[in-house]
Amino acid sequence: MARSVSVCCALLLSTVLPITRPANASCASETASLKARYEIMEGSVLDRRTGLTWNRCSVGQRWTSDNGCVGVIIQMNWTAAMSLNSPDWRVPTSEELRSLVVPGCSNPAIDEALFPDMELTKLWYWTSTTEGLAAFYVAFGSGSVRTATEGQENAVRLVRRDRSLDHGSTAPIFMRKKP
Repeated sequence: MARSVSVCCALLLSTVLPITRPANASCASETASLKARYEIMEGSVLDRRTGLTWNRCSVGQRWTSDNGCVGVIIQMNWTAAMSLNSPDWRVPTSEELRSLVVPGCSNPAIDEALFPDMELTKLWYWTSTTEGLAAFYVAFGSGSVRTATEGQENAVRLVRRDRSLDHGSTAPIFMRKKP
């Protein structure tokens, strides 16, 4: 009887654990080029190519130097996500968030050394970009950009401009013409 209970519990856990465990990317990324592009600063990371500073943790999580991102990723509708905008941090545009996608990576299609503790069931992240009644989000399972109704609940990763890299231009660095 005890053996059948333990087998039953093991089978039950094997069906539950894949839903709740953190994501582990299937990835063939070029870590050397990523290290040159990004500067990690505890709970945030500077993207030198775009001039954007990203929160390493998703909304609902907090950074700890010992454990990375801890807490539960909160999913919310688009209006709630937009209410998180402040003078310092904001919801990124679709182009900005898409810049974090690492080609060749999936589930998630993002560098987990930079953005740890993603959850497999919460890989859809809002952007501030809209078109008509639809809002764009990045699906970090595949790295694609998609649209949804604003009532759909997705995760959020906040961003801010690194003003020290601004050089007087109001255009995002990745949109500026090279001299």
